[in-house]
Amino acid sequence: MNARRRTTMFASAAVAAALLLSACAGDAEVTNEAEPAEPAEPAEASDQTICYITAANSHPYVTPANEGAQAAADAAGVELTIVSEEFSPQTGAEQLDSCVSRGVDGILLWPLDDNSYLPGLIRAEEEGIPVVAIDTTTGDESMELIQSFVGADKYDQGRISFDQLNEALNGEGGVIVLAGQAGNGTEIARSGGFMDALEASDSNLEILASVNADFDQQKALVASRDLLTRFGDQIDGVYAQDDTMAKGFQQALEESGLDISPVLIGINGERGAFESIKAGTQYSTIIQPPFRNGELAIETLIQVMNGEEVPAVVNLENTVVDESNVDDLEPAL
Repeated sequence: MNARRRTTMFASAAVAAALLLSACAGDAEVTNEAEPAEPAEPAEASDQTICYITAANSHPYVTPANEGAQAAADAAGVELTIVSEEFSPQTGAEQLDSCVSRGVDGILLWPLDDNSYLPGLIRAEEEGIPVVAIDTTTGDESMELIQSFVGADKYDQGRISFDQLNEALNGEGGVIVLAGQAGNGTEIARSGGFMDALEASDSNLEILASVNADFDQQKALVASRDLLTRFGDQIDGVYAQDDTMAKGFQQALEESGLDISPVLIGINGERGAFESIKAGTQYSTIIQPPFRNGELAIETLIQVMNGEEVPAVVNLENTVVDESNVDDLEPAL
């Protein structure tokens, strides 16, 4: 490994090794390929009930996923109750207990960490209530109590992001990382995939710094201002773990007045990212369709509720968008 590569500064990778906020370390365990489940047939009974514990009510990715879940439940004639954790796993754990106590027919869970949900999942199993996880995995012990995971392979997204950045920079240069919420499964997976790909390569990319900006544009803006002040023209590339944080970096760069054009990588396939790719200010993104994520998760859960076999992992396809195909594809959100 090149001596300049200061991988110890990659805080997200260190967290991934210790615990896991899913989607990285967690998702790394479920990157096996699986055939998508067939769409569920509309439920004959109209009295089936599902409790959906979602990450948030209002968020660029989560909101469309919630809408997809509702659409699938409506199409199947199933009553869907949505409760929001607002990105608090402690709140989600309490909501999981409440859903079990209500005696619903199925639970759709958006995990936010590895450990908080285990007691509720044990209770759900004892009560015979099937649980499907959406978007993000949780701890290994908890995943054993979950019938299926439905979402994108976040670990693979991290690996793809490294490949994109490494190719664009010809394997040389300084990189900053705008990581998601520390301990979050998505952050762990996207960090893990990126770092594992870096370690396995002969690339001379140097990680200048990694900061957690919580998948939030404003936090990414503040963090990027500091990073641009500290590193300036040493920044050749930016790995933003979602397009929202990529937008925050772009804002900070415009404010800075620096005459640099780092290669900027994002994830999620947001409309703004498509516009930035066309404008030449963002190199690429990865489409992760949220509406279909919610829709497919409910369809999969209904299949389980109806006694059907489903794959342990139902992955969404990861599609890279760059200047070569941005005019041919539609944004995910």
